[in-house]
Amino acid sequence: MKKLITFLKDVRRELKKVQWPNRHELTTYTAIVLLSVVVVGAIIWVVDLGYQQILTLIFQK
Repeated sequence: MKKLITFLKDVRRELKKVQWPNRHELTTYTAIVLLSVVVVGAIIWVVDLGYQQILTLIFQK
């Protein structure tokens, strides 16, 4: 139990050292992540459609 308490105290001490983002940075980083997810998702979707078309053409014969 003593090790757990020591660990939690250490965690709290380390979290006080963290430089947390302000509201502007947080919204900017969130927008970048969401935009990146949408772009990568769209790329994967287009590639998947291409593979689907190729496989449809191959196996229709």
